[in-house]
Amino acid sequence: MGISSVKIIGSGLIGTSIGLALSSKNIQVLMDDVDASAASLAQSLVDPDRVFVAEHTFDVVVVATPPSAFAEVLSREVLLNPLSTFVDIFSIKTKPEVEVEAFEGLSRRFVGTHPMAGREVSGPQSARGDLFVGRTWILCPTIASSEQSKQIAHELVQLCQGLPLEMSAGEHDRAMALVSHAPQVIASVISAQLIEAEETWRNLIGQGFKDLTRIADSDASLWKEILSENSENISKVIKDIRLELERVEAEIVDPQRARKVIERGNSGRELIPGKHGTSPRTYIYLHIVIDDRAGQLAAIFNDCAAADVNIEDVSIEHTPRQNTGLVTLSILEPRQSEFLKEFLISRGWKVHLTSK
Repeated sequence: MGISSVKIIGSGLIGTSIGLALSSKNIQVLMDDVDASAASLAQSLVDPDRVFVAEHTFDVVVVATPPSAFAEVLSREVLLNPLSTFVDIFSIKTKPEVEVEAFEGLSRRFVGTHPMAGREVSGPQSARGDLFVGRTWILCPTIASSEQSKQIAHELVQLCQGLPLEMSAGEHDRAMALVSHAPQVIASVISAQLIEAEETWRNLIGQGFKDLTRIADSDASLWKEILSENSENISKVIKDIRLELERVEAEIVDPQRARKVIERGNSGRELIPGKHGTSPRTYIYLHIVIDDRAGQLAAIFNDCAAADVNIEDVSIEHTPRQNTGLVTLSILEPRQSEFLKEFLISRGWKVHLTSK
């Protein structure tokens, strides 16, 4: 089989990122958008010299528009691409599946998908070809989806280096209500508390509040559709959270019960999968104190490479005008962490090992 050409309707962050990922694998890509300037920029980024004849047959048509435009896009594209497999990238799946059924024969050529990747910034200028690498990409084939279309959808995900996971549209929407949509509502509600709060309190906001409310910067025009279309599932999650908060409100006067609130949160957080959707992992951290001078980071990375130890993650802390900084390396294997610690110490580094 093999995908050779793809048309992407919608030249925003996700659509353009898909285009970049595909063009890097020598797939021919046509970017399209109601905003001609966005489409032009996306095409220049993705496949600038590509020209398609009017009757070109695309293997896949990716609909990466806002959900409200889906039916209108289908009414046009099914006529232009009568043999193509269609996929969407929406974070709601039940409604698009229903809309597809209105077009005779399209259900066989349609597979709903949802890449679990994104950024806080938007537009084709923010696109990245590696956005989907190692990220779960949900596929929701309809009952009528042909085997050929399902195989093409899986191939599309694999070309973008995503990790395909199949589930029904209904299960997808219930899951998103818990892990994505309700958190968006909660982050927005908490952020909105600042509007009526004392102005001087804003200067007290620390990293915890910023982390909790990071997604409150999301696009309201897009989210109004997501929230309204999945409102039944979201409302159930919000109700469960509200009842839990009411219980907590009544109990936190007791120190032991207050402790259990935090401990249950600890237990839930530990269930979050690790890198690339694997089982939760416990990392060991090497904290390396460095001097504030040029070349220190490069020297550490060179020594880690010489030690041939796999580093899972790196963070850097440095206070302006402070003479030292802190580089923290996250390592999965205890033996490797001990080996790297001794190796770096032998190279003259100040290394401290912790489990948190």
